[in-house]
Amino acid sequence: MKKIITYLISFLLLAAIGMMEACRKNDPPMAKPLAVNSFYPNSGNAGTLVTLLGSGFPADGKVMFGDRVAEVLNHNDTSMVVRAPENGQTGKLTLVTTDKTIEVGTYTYQQLSVRSFFPSNGPAGMHIRISGEGFGNTTSPAAVTINGVSATVVSVSDTLIVAEVPEDASSGPLTVVVDGKSSSGAMFRFQAIKAIKPLTGGPGTKVVINGSGFEAAPAGNLVDFNGKPAEVLEATESRLVVLAPADITTGPLSVTVSGQKIPGPAFTIVPSPIIEVVTPLSGPKGLEMSISGLNFSKEADENIVTINGTVVPVKTATATRLTLVLPGGTGDGKVVLAVNDQKVDGPHFKDQNLGIVQVMPATGLAGTKVTITGAGFSTVAAENIVTFNGIPATVESATETSLVVTTPAALTTGALVVRRAALEAHAPAEFLRAGVQTIYGGPGTGSFISFYATGIAVDSKGNIYVSSRGDGTIRKITQDGQVSVYAGIPNVMGTKNGTRAEATFGAINSIAIDAADNMYVSDQYTTPVIRKITPDGMVSTFIGSGLTYSGKLFLNKAGEVYITQMYQGMLKVYASGATEKLFNLTVSDVCQPAIDAAGNIYFMNDDYNSYLSRLAAGGGYTTDYLGSSDMGHVDGTRATARFQYGIGGLLMDKDNNMLILDRWNYAIRKYNLLSGEVSTMMKAGNGFADGSFDQAKFSSNTAGFAMDKEGSIYILDINNAAVRKVFLR
Repeated sequence: MKKIITYLISFLLLAAIGMMEACRKNDPPMAKPLAVNSFYPNSGNAGTLVTLLGSGFPADGKVMFGDRVAEVLNHNDTSMVVRAPENGQTGKLTLVTTDKTIEVGTYTYQQLSVRSFFPSNGPAGMHIRISGEGFGNTTSPAAVTINGVSATVVSVSDTLIVAEVPEDASSGPLTVVVDGKSSSGAMFRFQAIKAIKPLTGGPGTKVVINGSGFEAAPAGNLVDFNGKPAEVLEATESRLVVLAPADITTGPLSVTVSGQKIPGPAFTIVPSPIIEVVTPLSGPKGLEMSISGLNFSKEADENIVTINGTVVPVKTATATRLTLVLPGGTGDGKVVLAVNDQKVDGPHFKDQNLGIVQVMPATGLAGTKVTITGAGFSTVAAENIVTFNGIPATVESATETSLVVTTPAALTTGALVVRRAALEAHAPAEFLRAGVQTIYGGPGTGSFISFYATGIAVDSKGNIYVSSRGDGTIRKITQDGQVSVYAGIPNVMGTKNGTRAEATFGAINSIAIDAADNMYVSDQYTTPVIRKITPDGMVSTFIGSGLTYSGKLFLNKAGEVYITQMYQGMLKVYASGATEKLFNLTVSDVCQPAIDAAGNIYFMNDDYNSYLSRLAAGGGYTTDYLGSSDMGHVDGTRATARFQYGIGGLLMDKDNNMLILDRWNYAIRKYNLLSGEVSTMMKAGNGFADGSFDQAKFSSNTAGFAMDKEGSIYILDINNAAVRKVFLR
């Protein structure tokens, strides 16, 4: 019985709810409240059509011009069109309903009247055609304002004015003034793009457009990026949020509203960000983190960094480096960077009290003193376990933020790790076993290397070759320092071809070796020529005419041959024997040029310059492309970087970075073509010493340098009569 009663009660409740819902569905829609927002025109003669705009207009509403009723010509919920009655007088315009009277404004009976204008919206500089009556006047010209701001009148007749929208206009009524009388028409919608953020990005970047005159409905705004339509996600009259299209290209952004296009600034496509180094990879709250890489935004708020999903505000930003302060409590997780919605994953971060911020130096040999800075170290040296690629090092001293250690005897390139109790912290990058080693020669060794040594090159097997203009030879040096005459007969000058043993050479100025181990020799005995030595030992003349000087040889990645001509520029030399003049001005014969993957050539155009010039692949020439006439040793952008005079040579590494032999700074510098930044790879001292970079010494008279396939660098150290090897791993 109880079950039956419960069932009946439930049934009755459901039926009642259903009836209530049915009643709601049959209820008439809620009427909008009666309101008048504007009307136009506010003057004219009898018979002028006047439009009222607003909401909730009733079907039986009357419009009164003073005490006279106007004829209603058109009516809907949001507008009414009426005709100004005959015999009306200037006065109040009112809307009268059965229970309400609303004062709309004042209507003036006069000849001057703004009936309509076209277009009704648009940007500054656009011409508007204003139609009406009473515009002509011989006493004073007609004036036009848009929301009170004067517009330039282009032309006037009694019934038509053409006016130009002023720069500082805003949305509001369009008014014509003639001889002290005024008439206002409809509201003009002033369209403008005031700011776009961001101005860089890629497909899928969310872009905020601030301005005026937009439609409040997203569909009413057409946005394009250089002609490519974009999706409008959000819209108000002053703000749009849009999604950059998949096929976006660099170019101007524009917004079109009601057929009127508003031009905006250019949106620039940039590559996705690249994270190179994050430091520290672990640490406590309050420690500063830095992220180094490429394609960051210089606007801090356009770089969104998350650690394990927690957003961490960016404190400072450049195109290649971001800094932020660890908030603590993020937990362990991945570092992720989004630059204008273009994301890249970084390394794993540990939220703990132990962290490594910096390692100085970051390269060295066995016995190198290394300072590790960070947080959470034990002040008891023995409680900090430091390893280099798994091999324990000696901790000399310790504070909470700094450790001084000596690298182990069996040092190899690899991870640097600090352990304290159960915690473990990794350095942001591998510690590189790197330094300087003399492969051949040295002061007092009787080395053949002298002032006459002119060029150095390395083959695919790691053999080193040194040319000499003094005795017409090219000598081969093995990795264990064994030297032999590779080509030419010592002190026998000539132009004889044949085998390496019987061939003769003149004043050799430089050598270069391609990927197939063909050697090219810039030679001059009676006339300048380029000789070729094949891997099987045959010598021939590669080009015997068309040269004015046997200058510095350099090759591109494809093995094509180029040569400097001192006061007559540079040539490209083809296998057919033809030459192509690339540059007509002076090129230094001290600095071996380099050519990047895109075909841009970098060189020094005077022996004493402290900057590098560039000949672009497309033909443009920049004299002081990298560095300036102000000498020094400064890393940074190509405009702010500083070098000493007489740069010794250039080469491109496997990553298309340019290496620079900054000989009077005893340094090897690197120019990253992607980031536009100059950094120091190695800084030595003056003299002669092998060892880690902080111990090594070179003479200032170093000639061009070469690189083997492992990335080690070889320098012809002339004043020390030596070939020096700079190894980075």
